Amino acid sequence: MQVLKELLRTIISYGKWRTIFALILIAASLYYGWQWVWGALFLLWTVRAWRSQSVYVVETLTRGDNPFLFWITIILWATLSLYLILADLIMKLGGVPHVYS
Repeated sequence: MQVLKELLRTIISYGKWRTIFALILIAASLYYGWQWVWGALFLLWTVRAWRSQSVYVVETLTRGDNPFLFWITIILWATLSLYLILADLIMKLGGVPHVYS
């Protein structure tokens, strides 16, 4: 227990605890098959890009220089975040009933 407390203190004092937490959460999402984590990350990236008016996909796109690509990226990320969060939520609530003919 003491080792865990010391590890947590070290992570928090490091200053980049959000990134470390996100990486641990990503690893857990891969292990457990959680889609909502990716939805939350896409939502976070969408909000940050919208506020900064700059987005990085493969290269940096700014709202002023590349408005079409900027908004397409924002819309795609927002749609993906909703889909991934709702898909996981629907499956947790029993899934979508199948109709067989």
